[in-house]
Parts: sequence; C-alpha cells; structure tokens
Amino acid sequence: MTKEQLILLSNLEACRQRTEKLRYSMAKTAHLFPVTPEQLTAFSDDQEESIDALILRYSQCVTMIQEQLFRGIAFLEQEDISDKSNRDKTLLMEKLGAIKSAEAFGTAAMLRNKFSHNYPEDSAMRIERLNLIVDEANFVVASFVEVNAYLHRKGFTS
Repeated sequence: MTKEQLILLSNLEACRQRTEKLRYSMAKTAHLFPVTPEQLTAFSDDQEESIDALILRYSQCVTMIQEQLFRGIAFLEQEDISDKSNRDKTLLMEKLGAIKSAEAFGTAAMLRNKFSHNYPEDSAMRIERLNLIVDEANFVVASFVEVNAYLHRKGFTS
C-alpha cells in the first residue's frame, strides 16, 4: 500500500468517526425539528449546545469529505486538482462516480458556508437554515457512504 493510500485510509477513518458523531447529534436533536419561532426563543442552554454540536459536526463532515477524501481520490485517480475550485472538484467526483450529485453536494457545502459565516440575522433566516440541516445532514452521511463504497469498488480500500 502506498503512502497516499495510507493517508486516504487514515482520513477515511477520521471522517467515519466524525460521521458517527454527526449521526449521534442528529438523533439527539431530532425532537427539536422542525424549529418554529416559538421554539427558537425557548431553547434551553443544553438544547442550544446540542444544536451547535450538530452544526459543527455537519460542517466538519462536509469539509472532511471535500478537502480530504476528494483530494485523496483525485490523487489516486491521477487527476490534477491543484488549480480546481471546490465546485470543479465536486463535479470531478460525480464524473468519477464517487458521489451521485455534484449539485446536491454543492448545496450541502453552501449551507456549511452559511453556518460558518454566522452573522447576526433575523430569526426567520436562522429557522430556515436550522430546518435545512436535518435533510442536508442525512445527505452528507449518505455521501460519506457513497465515497466509501466507491473507494472499495476501486480497490483503494479493503
């Protein structure tokens, strides 16, 4: 096994662990969704903290898939992505068959970006984003499963 394959396997394992934590956060907060304006103002500190953990884990999973797994796949597939945007990398992953939809993954990345650039906003915008995270988190977990299956099919993992 090459050094690059070992790095990819290490990154894959780290992403698997983070995905499991995301699943845990999804289960822990499921009863809070969909968020209503009344709920938003009534969340306890513990509930806010749980939602913050969900957002953080979601964002980490998107980033790990995009930055570590996509990069490792491109390297092993001998694709030069050094000058490619994240969108171009995602389109390449769809073309290679590592993910089903570059557009859907792009939506997940856009939501991550909206959470990471957290500016004061009205509650309607916050509610909209929070309610999107449930479906998008499910999509990100499914994307990890797709990438893992792709790596296995290609013989990059055992």
